[in-house]
Amino acid sequence: MDGEGRGFVLHTSEGESELDIDEVRAMADSGDPDGLYALAMAYLFGWDVDEDQEKGYMYLEKAIAAGQTEAMTLMVRLFMQGEYQGIGPERAAELSIAAARDGIPDAQLYAGLAYMDGISVPKDYAEAVRLFRLAANQGNSEARTNLAYMIQEGLGTKKDEAKAFTLYRTAARSGNVNAMFHLAVCHEFGVGTPKDAASAAEWYGKGADQGDAFAMERLGFLWSEGIGDSDPDPGKAFEWFLKAAMEGVTSAMTTVGRCYLDGYGTGKDGAEAAKWLKMAADNGDEEASGLLSRLRRRILSSSPGTITDTIWFSIPQAASCASIGHIDVPLSVM
Repeated sequence: MDGEGRGFVLHTSEGESELDIDEVRAMADSGDPDGLYALAMAYLFGWDVDEDQEKGYMYLEKAIAAGQTEAMTLMVRLFMQGEYQGIGPERAAELSIAAARDGIPDAQLYAGLAYMDGISVPKDYAEAVRLFRLAANQGNSEARTNLAYMIQEGLGTKKDEAKAFTLYRTAARSGNVNAMFHLAVCHEFGVGTPKDAASAAEWYGKGADQGDAFAMERLGFLWSEGIGDSDPDPGKAFEWFLKAAMEGVTSAMTTVGRCYLDGYGTGKDGAEAAKWLKMAADNGDEEASGLLSRLRRRILSSSPGTITDTIWFSIPQAASCASIGHIDVPLSVM
C-alpha cells in the first residue's frame, strides 16, 4: 500500500482501490496487515494525521508481527538511515532476509549486506552476490554498486574488473553517489578501464556536488598532480582538501595540517596547522599525532615567529584502489 499525499492506494490482485484515512484506520483496527502498515506510514510521515513517531512505530511493529514485508523493509531502511534506533543490526538483518523472500528490492539489498558482513547469519559472499543481483535486476542502484564491488574483488563470484566498471558506470549514470566514487576510482587507477584522470575528476566532481566528502578529498589529490594537460594547482588542491576536512574526513584534516605547515596552496600558519592536526589526531590518525608532536617540539625550541623553515609537506598518494579506505567496503551500517 502506498500513501500518495492525502489518501491511500491499496494494491491487490484485483487491482487498485483508493482509501481515506478512516478506511485505513478501520482496516488496521481489524488487524489487516496492509492497514496496519498504511496507518504506520500515516503517523510516521504525517499523512492525513498529525505526525506521531511513537504511534507510527507501534503500528509498524504490529504490521511486522502480522507478516507485512514492506513494513519490515521500511523499518530496516529507517534503521540504516539512522532515523530509528529501536532495533539493532541483528534484528535488522533478520527482517531484511525475511522481506527479501518476498522480492522487495531494498530488502534484497539489505539482506545481501547481512550475508556479506555475517550479521545474524554466517558470512556468505555467494548469497550476497545473488541477492545484490536480484535487487539490481529490479533497478536498485545501490545493489548494483555493491554487486560491482563484489565482482571487482572476486568475492562470491568470478573476479572481472571490466564488468565491475560497467556496473559502476550504469549505477553512477542513474545518480548513485556511491557508484560515482567507485567509477571515478576506476578511471583514476585504471581498474577495468584505461587510466583517465580527466574522467576521474569529472565523476569525483559529480559526487562532490552531492556532498561526497571522500570525492572532495580525491579531487585534492588529482589537482596536486595536475589533471590531464593541466599543471598541478596547489591552490585548488588545498581548497578541496579543506572542503573534505570540514566535512569530517580525518585523512583530509591531516593533509590540511600539512598544507599549513609547508604553505602548500595557502599561507604558512602554525596555529592552523596545529588546529587541524589536533582534530585528526583526536580522531585516531597516527600520522597527525606524530606531526603534531614534532610541531610542538619545534615551537618549544624556537623563538616566536621563527617556525618558517619546515619542509615536511608531501601529499601521500594512494597506490591503488585497495588502499583507499572509502573503497574497501560498500556502504553498510549493519
